[in-house]
Amino acid sequence: MTATAVRRARQWFWALTVIAVGASGVLYQGLHAPSGPSAAILVLAGGGVLAAAVVQAGRILAVLTGPPRLQRRPPGPRHRPSKEG
Repeated sequence: MTATAVRRARQWFWALTVIAVGASGVLYQGLHAPSGPSAAILVLAGGGVLAAAVVQAGRILAVLTGPPRLQRRPPGPRHRPSKEG
């Protein structure tokens, strides 16, 4: 990854973290609201956004903190070992 890509990934990670915190607040409000359609919408929206933000932030974190990946080889003929002795 280039330095620009790492910086952008970190920015997205923190943005998604803030979004997840906000979505958990919406989910909390929906769970404590009186039963009804508005509470169901709050729970559905808050839970969906929270789940999506946590999954994406986790994927970014795994790439940023994981071991470096091997570089891809350019396509071309592959060396095959000969069957001779």
